[in-house]
Amino acid sequence: MVRVFCDFDGTVASVDVGNRIFRHFAGEESERIVEGYLLGQKSAIECLTQECAAAGDVTPKVLEEFVAQFGVDPYFPEFVRFCDKQRMPLTILSDGLDFYVSRILARHGLAHVAWFANHLEFKNEGSRSTMVPVFPYTDSECPQCGNCKRNHMLTMSADEDIIVYIGDGISDRCPVRYADIVFAKKGLLKFCQEQNITYHEFRTFHDVQERFHEILHGPRLRKRREAEMARRDVFMQG
Repeated sequence: MVRVFCDFDGTVASVDVGNRIFRHFAGEESERIVEGYLLGQKSAIECLTQECAAAGDVTPKVLEEFVAQFGVDPYFPEFVRFCDKQRMPLTILSDGLDFYVSRILARHGLAHVAWFANHLEFKNEGSRSTMVPVFPYTDSECPQCGNCKRNHMLTMSADEDIIVYIGDGISDRCPVRYADIVFAKKGLLKFCQEQNITYHEFRTFHDVQERFHEILHGPRLRKRREAEMARRDVFMQG
């Protein structure tokens, strides 16, 4: 079976929604926090926690109104139908927040698509409401990501499955090491080049679907040896 996993911010969503949220509500402080993350000086958990704190007073209603302006890649709904037709399970893996992932998908008629993300709660103190991230899908041996995409991929896949990953950023660097077929753009494309990871470049899900169709109707699908060995190492380590 072919199983498809993909990132949300900047991949399924047309833009990095999380980044837009914190730039709006936390301003320059958010940029300073993110810079530390990009330089590898802080983990995704630290980054998201600090950004939520820096955002200050934000109510669910205010955040929902702000999120309403964002949409998905215009070709993503068709890609979902393509995966359904080909009987390829599709799962979205986001190191962002469930608050906007769920709402954006639902607004585009995609609430049925499986997804995992960090959880957002709101803490009320008097008249103030502040955002507090919760991380239900961390990996105790990997402090970098809030939502361990690798673990979702490996837990949901069988030995004989072909794993496909689609992404664009830092949180996608880990899972592509374990994927047999990789679709990459932006920063992830450069990372794959540097790490000698075979990839297919894309800009939209139209590109992904066209190339995917060629792959499915080409020679027999094969596992990527390096990815298969990486997955085996994880299971050997328990």
